[in-house]
Amino acid sequence: MLALRTDLYCTREWCQEEMLQALEQGEERGSFLMDHVPRIPGGADPGDQAIIRALNQLVDECVKRELWKSQRALAAGRPELGVSWWAPHAPEPVTLAAWLREHRADTSETVRILHPDPPLGPPEMTVLADLAALAGIDGGLDVMTPRGLAARGA
Repeated sequence: MLALRTDLYCTREWCQEEMLQALEQGEERGSFLMDHVPRIPGGADPGDQAIIRALNQLVDECVKRELWKSQRALAAGRPELGVSWWAPHAPEPVTLAAWLREHRADTSETVRILHPDPPLGPPEMTVLADLAALAGIDGGLDVMTPRGLAARGA
């Protein structure tokens, strides 16, 4: 999906300031709550270059998702990895809650979530761990990227 944010999104001054700061160079991942998607700056009059960049980013995201599905399929024969959820994007409160509702039965085991780079930061990990604890996941939450998994020797 390619979403364009218009002036209607930024009707408040603080939103405009935040958008200007976040979109000066673009970013690989957005905010932590239901928005882990890349951003591309467009400015007041985006022009052809910004549109081409946005379309290229959309294609890149589609290719990344397909590669992620392929990695998951290749790892299907490796239960020792212990991955509970191959998340196509970094988990966030809304997506973790939905996944836990649908897939978790055994709350004593650690839930290992593997997602593509970049890794989550400590504040994000704390929120997700708190949600898992509230959901009764006694075994804890282990959220990492493939590089983190490789570094552990798995």
